[in-house]
Amino acid sequence: MAAFSFDWSGYLNLAEELGQRADEGSLRSAISRAYYYVYHLALHRAEANGFKPKPGEGTHAQLWRLFSRSPEPDCHKLAIIANRLREKRNRADYENIFLRVAEEVPLLLEDAKKFTMLLGTVHARHPDQKSMRQ
Repeated sequence: MAAFSFDWSGYLNLAEELGQRADEGSLRSAISRAYYYVYHLALHRAEANGFKPKPGEGTHAQLWRLFSRSPEPDCHKLAIIANRLREKRNRADYENIFLRVAEEVPLLLEDAKKFTMLLGTVHARHPDQKSMRQ
């Protein structure tokens, strides 16, 4: 049986649906799904360019460092958006108190969409570990 790749864009759709709900659990889940949508979009791009995470450090940190150290300025912008989403996802998933979560969700969903659009404008060869700035 052939393996089919999961379509991570479903996570963004789910995040938008959850973001319309009023309960805190749905809003927190919307943030988490939006982040993981962006993460997998970026990971797919990086792996297509030879990215292989090294053991001993989390893949997320390595991935966003790859984007932030790219000589391509838009990759740096992508890393900024991703790290903002990651910080909010960590708060949503791990902290007991998340003040103004309902206000954060629309902004983070827009960040996820902005990430998608910006990544689409970056040449497919970026990011590339061989061209990382030190």
